[in-house]
Amino acid sequence: MKKVLSASLACFAAITMMSCGTGKKLKAANAEVARLDSLNNSLNQQISGLKDNVNDLNAQKDALNANLNTARQGMANQQKQMQALQGTLQSQRKAMEDLRTKIADALNKFKSDEVQVTYKDGLVYVSLQDKLLFKSGSAVLDDRGKEALGTVASVLNQDTSIKIMVLGHTDSVAFKKSYKDNWQLSTERANTIVRILRDSYSVDPARLTAAGRSKYAPVADNATPEGRASNRRTEIILTPDLSEVWNLVNASTQQ
Repeated sequence: MKKVLSASLACFAAITMMSCGTGKKLKAANAEVARLDSLNNSLNQQISGLKDNVNDLNAQKDALNANLNTARQGMANQQKQMQALQGTLQSQRKAMEDLRTKIADALNKFKSDEVQVTYKDGLVYVSLQDKLLFKSGSAVLDDRGKEALGTVASVLNQDTSIKIMVLGHTDSVAFKKSYKDNWQLSTERANTIVRILRDSYSVDPARLTAAGRSKYAPVADNATPEGRASNRRTEIILTPDLSEVWNLVNASTQQ
């Protein structure tokens, strides 16, 4: 009987020990499962964050590509506008050079020391010496001067887009008879010419501007008689219509 009891106790003890070992392993296994679950959750969060980063980067890339395409289109448009501007400027230059040739040919019966026609920086300058236009100290136009103006007007009336500035000049010798000073004399001479162009040769007055520079824009040395004679002149300065040029410039700056 004692042997049976001892065997039973030994068996119970063995079962108890086995049960305790299994519980520890189960607890350890559960802990490992929990750790792995936590690690898995952490990795999933990292993956989700990386996906968000990828989406953000893709969105940034799309935005940059859109900006790049816009910039390329803008550059292409500006290049077209620059080409159009260059074409317009070249056309205007040719037109003004042709105008210079027409006026010079029309005035070829006058002497070279009476009339000079030049092209410079997009403008045409018709320089008429005072000996062709006015007597000394006078703003009354001579007949030959009126004839020269009629010749110029016949060309200018063919293109009404050309603006006309008449600019009077004197030498440095003071003049105090009929006029207060040379500034007044140069201005009155310019006024005389624009009135002749308007009244005698039907030039649109909206195209005309008159001004005087007195002695302050010499082309030669006033210390010599020859220099003073060169400085006594009236310039007719011809300007093309620049509205198309300004439209192209404004369009390019608004890009």
